[in-house]
Amino acid sequence: MAMINLARAETPLGEPLMSDSELAVFVSAFQATGFTASINWYRNLDRNWHVLANVNPIIQQPTLMIYGDRDVIPKFEKLTEFVPNSEVVSLECGHWIQQEKPGKTNEVILKWLGQQGS
Repeated sequence: MAMINLARAETPLGEPLMSDSELAVFVSAFQATGFTASINWYRNLDRNWHVLANVNPIIQQPTLMIYGDRDVIPKFEKLTEFVPNSEVVSLECGHWIQQEKPGKTNEVILKWLGQQGS
């Protein structure tokens, strides 16, 4: 409900996450393809669970998880149970991490990638 209330707010809360030209890229893409396909997987999860029924849910690959400290979606407390080789980094931002903190996001990713070969 918090996200719906934010979307309905008449006065923006804070600074825009992207410029008008950056937003236009997303608008153009969704106008061309729609948004339905993007969410149909989640809509059908109860129907297509069998697709993943025999898949091991544990991700063994080294993984970087970047959270936004102000994200309304809570951090997954059981992350290390399902992704034991994960490193977690939190940035002072909301849900749209790469738009809110592009430089810091790239810095974190490049640092993490640099550590993977050592």
